[in-house]
Amino acid sequence: MRNNVRKTAIRSIAVTGALIAGAVVLANPASAHMGVDTHGATLTAGKGATIFLRPGHGCMGDATNTITVTIPEGVTGVKPQQKAGWVTTSTPTTVSWSGGALPDDQFDDFGIKLTFPKLPAGQTSGPVYFKTVQVCDAEIKVKKSGKDATVTGTLPSSAGKSAALFVDGIPLTKRDIAIGADGSFTLKTSSAKIKDGANVTAKVDGRLVGNSMAGQEAWIETPVAGSTASLASPAPSVTITA
Repeated sequence: MRNNVRKTAIRSIAVTGALIAGAVVLANPASAHMGVDTHGATLTAGKGATIFLRPGHGCMGDATNTITVTIPEGVTGVKPQQKAGWVTTSTPTTVSWSGGALPDDQFDDFGIKLTFPKLPAGQTSGPVYFKTVQVCDAEIKVKKSGKDATVTGTLPSSAGKSAALFVDGIPLTKRDIAIGADGSFTLKTSSAKIKDGANVTAKVDGRLVGNSMAGQEAWIETPVAGSTASLASPAPSVTITA
């Protein structure tokens, strides 16, 4: 699997795929959930249509910041939907939305206008798979220097509210901290309170809104015919008919 996201600590969900002798091998099963909605349209081979990718959730409470989908072989005429607050990029083989923030407790659709390939002679229907990688960037960062530690966060969906901070589930401060109008906050504390590798989380009204570990969820393409690979999370797909 091509991984075009930055190499960083991944705690929420980790899926790694390798293409070996025509088989996809998974290191760990994922609880990923990406839906594909057609808004009631019938998908016909060789004809144009619009599909909508819909993330089921973020990563352990983190907002989704990037969605990248691999365009299946034979699919042409690809045009991604423009999304306010997101940067949309496309190549002949991929479509990506980045720079946005879809909160874990909300949903949105990411549309792609395309033309499906024709089916082989004699085949009346078949699946088309859209391999997708969903990335949730780290929203809280910890910088330690000697006995001091600085915790900074970017929580745009919680701007103007107050958040409770925790270190591996243990409260970091006695009182909630104020999140600025721009969604950011800075906290000075003792490095002894945050051990190396600890996960710092923020909650607003008891709801997890961010943590210090980046995460990703991946939907890997199905194995080729004859593969013995075990696939926990096949790519989201649609069925086209002749």
